[in-house]
Amino acid sequence: MEQWAGAPVQTKIALAALGVSLAVSVVTDLRSRRVLNAVTYPALLLSTACVLWLGGVALLLECALGALICAGPLGLAMWREWMGAGDVKLMALAGVVATATGGWAMSWTVLVGVAVAGGLQALLWIGAARIRRRPPPRTIPYALAIAAGVTWAFLSGIALF
Repeated sequence: MEQWAGAPVQTKIALAALGVSLAVSVVTDLRSRRVLNAVTYPALLLSTACVLWLGGVALLLECALGALICAGPLGLAMWREWMGAGDVKLMALAGVVATATGGWAMSWTVLVGVAVAGGLQALLWIGAARIRRRPPPRTIPYALAIAAGVTWAFLSGIALF
């Protein structure tokens, strides 16, 4: 957390928007299997404004690449109807903020962290179903994995590439 103490106010605002969005999305996804547009769109708008304020159009373009890195694979999964659109928008938000705070390479860390967290979550949910002698779940609320992977990426501060 010390690494963020001296960060510019725009960075802190974008991080707060991401954190609130992740927390609310985890709750709504666990309760109703939905990631709400009313959460992701304002956070994306606020984070984009912070990026423009922080680094102008050049940083915004770099953050667009980060959003594509994070949301692209989930967008393909959404196209195949394996993932919801809210999860894709939440990952795009994570990509924007990750890139603004740690460069586009940080978005790869977020993507890998979310993929690992999603795999672990799926194994745990399948294992829990077997223990309870129920069929494996058909859907898994992925906002939880997104929040876990993003949190790990930001707290570790590791840029994978």
